Amino acid sequence: MKFALAIAAFGLFAFFISWGVIMMMHGSPWLLIAAMGVFLGSFIKFGCLSH
Repeated sequence: MKFALAIAAFGLFAFFISWGVIMMMHGSPWLLIAAMGVFLGSFIKFGCLSH
């Protein structure tokens, strides 16, 4: 179950980062900045915890 949730979370991050890149090409970088901030924040919080 955790593996399926991890895949779903990664898919959502990929979707919002991709959408942010498209929005940045139209002159609005805010979605990309927010999506990358949330992605990096969650990576730091959950990815760097000791097991």
